[in-house]
Amino acid sequence: MIAPRLAGKVAIVTGAASGIGRASAIRFAREQAKVVIADINSGGGEETVDLINQDGGEASFTYCDVSNSANVQALVEGVMAAHGRIDILFANAAYLDELFAAAETSEEVWERHIGVTLTGVFLCCRYVIPHMIQAGSGSILATSSVGGSVAFDRQAAYCTAKAGVEMLMKTIARDYGRSGIRANAIAPGAVYTPVMEDVKRRNPDGWDQVLRDMSLLERLWAEPEDIAAAAAYLVSDEAAFVTGTVLTVDGGWTAH
Repeated sequence: MIAPRLAGKVAIVTGAASGIGRASAIRFAREQAKVVIADINSGGGEETVDLINQDGGEASFTYCDVSNSANVQALVEGVMAAHGRIDILFANAAYLDELFAAAETSEEVWERHIGVTLTGVFLCCRYVIPHMIQAGSGSILATSSVGGSVAFDRQAAYCTAKAGVEMLMKTIARDYGRSGIRANAIAPGAVYTPVMEDVKRRNPDGWDQVLRDMSLLERLWAEPEDIAAAAAYLVSDEAAFVTGTVLTVDGGWTAH
């Protein structure tokens, strides 16, 4: 039997009330990590905790708006008080709502996308990294998107934020690698999550063809568990020599 890869480790997963974050939190717990779920959706976050506990894992929930510095600081301090360490940060929380080209994007829409999707990752890293430096080790993973390297129509703010996430992980990898900290990003393509359902609802015409154009496989989209499996590898010691990289999980779309 293969030993769980995350046994004894403490992991923070943001945006874990649903979708990729929930699937990853469950996967980390099955790998025997102690998981702290952080989200603004308290009901969904507590439901993730219940799913993990029912599965025999260990998890807790903390309300956190990752775009709010005080919220993130409180999250990190709370985890340190409860567990005394933070081995893994999976900065997964993001925002995708209004779809606008650049000239149509209001400052409010721009700031909300950047604030949650990019600044939120930065704030989590800012408060977690000092504890990882003190421990001499740590793994940081952030959720990017194929939209971080390939432009989507009418998603100026989202794509810009995701591109920033990838570069932030690379700079952290360079700045803190000698301190024992690895930093990577994961770039999903189409994933069947509530966000994808919402996008499909607002853009019903030709959606199936869009998915066929994106995937080179028989399957047209990934399940959240597919992304969680890749995330579990990247944060584990099996990826001990992997840092500063972006792992694309997109069914081959960017190979076109």
